Amino acid sequence: MKKGTRKVLAGILVIGLGVGFLIYRGIATTSAYYLTVAELRGSDPGRKLSDKDFVRVGGEVVAGTIDYNQKDLTLLFSIRDMERPGEMIATRYEGPKPDAFEPDIDVLVEGTYTRGENLFHARTLLVKCPSKYESKQKQP
Repeated sequence: MKKGTRKVLAGILVIGLGVGFLIYRGIATTSAYYLTVAELRGSDPGRKLSDKDFVRVGGEVVAGTIDYNQKDLTLLFSIRDMERPGEMIATRYEGPKPDAFEPDIDVLVEGTYTRGENLFHARTLLVKCPSKYESKQKQP
């Protein structure tokens, strides 16, 4: 094998390993469990979560729990499990309040959960589109 061919193959190998590492790190840092409020609170024995584990939780905003500080961009609210309405967690989100955010709407939050305080620290808040935006189907 020629000396120039070895350098090209070594360069391709180094680039391939670098790209593979970047893909692996990207997947590892963005992956998150998806849980319901009841699953998160119940701490399923098969799934041990620490206060540092990044999770995604879906639930419904509880009416009367919304407290938004527009100056500090801090939104405090509670979400409840859709199947078990008695299961709730307090949620803190720092950022602008989404326009569609209102009581009794489904949300998806991503962040970390502090079990001792029953407080979810959301980094991301996604509001599911309310049905008022869906087109109405005519009945035949």
